[in-house]
Amino acid sequence: MGRLVSYFHNVRIWVRLGVLIWLLLAVAWSGMIVWAAFEQRDTAVEQAEGFARSLHQSTLAGLTTLMITGQMGQRDHYLEQVQELGSIRDLRVLRGDGVARQYGEGKANEQPRDGIEREVLESGESWIAEVDGGASLRAVIPAYNREDYLGKDCTMCHTQAEEGEVLGAVAMRMDLSGVNGAVFDFTRNIFVVAILISLPLIAAVWFFITRFVTNPLKDMTRGMDEIASGEGDLTHRLPVRGKDEIGEASAAFNRVMETFRDLVSRVTTAVERLGSASDELGHAAHSTQETGSKQRTQTDQAATATTEMTSSVQEVARNAQQAADAANQANTNANQGAETVRETVQRIEGLADEVRKGAEAISDLEAKSTDIGRVMEMIREIAEQTNLLALNAAIEAARAGEAGRGFAVVADEVRNLAQRSEQSTHEIDGHVAALQSGIREAVGVMEESRQQATSTVEQAEAAGEALRSITESVATISDMNTQIASAAEEQSAVAEEINQNVSTINDTADENASHAQRSSEAGEELARITHELQELVGRFRI
Repeated sequence: MGRLVSYFHNVRIWVRLGVLIWLLLAVAWSGMIVWAAFEQRDTAVEQAEGFARSLHQSTLAGLTTLMITGQMGQRDHYLEQVQELGSIRDLRVLRGDGVARQYGEGKANEQPRDGIEREVLESGESWIAEVDGGASLRAVIPAYNREDYLGKDCTMCHTQAEEGEVLGAVAMRMDLSGVNGAVFDFTRNIFVVAILISLPLIAAVWFFITRFVTNPLKDMTRGMDEIASGEGDLTHRLPVRGKDEIGEASAAFNRVMETFRDLVSRVTTAVERLGSASDELGHAAHSTQETGSKQRTQTDQAATATTEMTSSVQEVARNAQQAADAANQANTNANQGAETVRETVQRIEGLADEVRKGAEAISDLEAKSTDIGRVMEMIREIAEQTNLLALNAAIEAARAGEAGRGFAVVADEVRNLAQRSEQSTHEIDGHVAALQSGIREAVGVMEESRQQATSTVEQAEAAGEALRSITESVATISDMNTQIASAAEEQSAVAEEINQNVSTINDTADENASHAQRSSEAGEELARITHELQELVGRFRI
């Protein structure tokens, strides 16, 4: 379908109009011929139906005459004579129940052959229709028992049938071949007449289309070709011969050419301005390209310096972080040392207290040894007194003689005990003296130890204070290193951002250079197009 439409669009207008008018005429003539043929055939069939009803009446009239004259035995001969008519193929008279009751069943050809004939006898309704594909007309028309039926009183003869009862029917077939042939001849004649009428009509239409459509269109096309293939004369105008569609098209073409002439004039001016603008664009693009190259060189140097600064800042940040870590470690160690010194001071102070307590105990022991010496002195004096008393007792016992012998023995023992006590006292006194000497030495040592412990505590406290100062200094250093590291990180971030900005500027410079290059190329292309436009516009004469 699409190819057919495309092909139809490529056909000339006069051919399309001619074919369209021919098709319309063909459709109109065909419709009229078909309608006339159907009307002709319907009229012929209606005439055949009327003839069948007339034949039914004439047949009944003939049979009535035969019945009145007593010649009903000749009815078959009568029917054969009627069938001699050219259009009658089959003619039979059917016998109904009323006649069969009075006169018998009749002959075999007087009985209904199919359901249609039986239905007509039962219902009393006529049945007329075309059969055999329209080649024949079949009619089954009933006859009634009435007092006035076709001018005769049927009830006088058919006494056993009720009034109005169906007495029988006339069945016939009529040949419609003559009707069909007449319709065909009529259709053929009308078709020939339609062709004979259409040929001069088509010729007149073709002349009209050629004279008033095709030739003006050819003139318009010829004028357009002259404008298109010539030197571009925009002053050429088409003649306007009327106010019809062709004239309106010519006038519209002239208006278009006037508008086109004005447009070409404006385009010529615009092309000249475009040429100047393209030259300026080329110079500006070249300058932009050179500026972009310089900017790229400077941004490359800035990017290199920024990268080096970033590396240095990162190195400073790493060193500051390491120093902060070391300061933190030193701070931790100093805190641990201060804690150790504090514990040492506490232990030395405890030891000094123990030494002091030991010195006090030794001093008490020295005092007690002095007391022991005094007691030993008293014991020695008592032993000396006892020894003197024992000596006096021995003297007195010797004086008493035999009576004082026992007392002398006791005095002797007491003197021995006194001597041993005195001897033990001397020994104890020696030991106590040695003990006192050792105690005095121990007291001196303990005092010296206490003084050294006190001095050590003072030194340890000084060391703890120094460690606390070191800890505070290390904490300050750690804070400063942390600040340095943080500042270095911020500086590194700023340097990185500067590097990114420089990189962005560099990319922008590259894009600007690329745009400048494309602008330069576009300017060159624009200049070339401008030159071509100048050549094209220069072809037109305005």
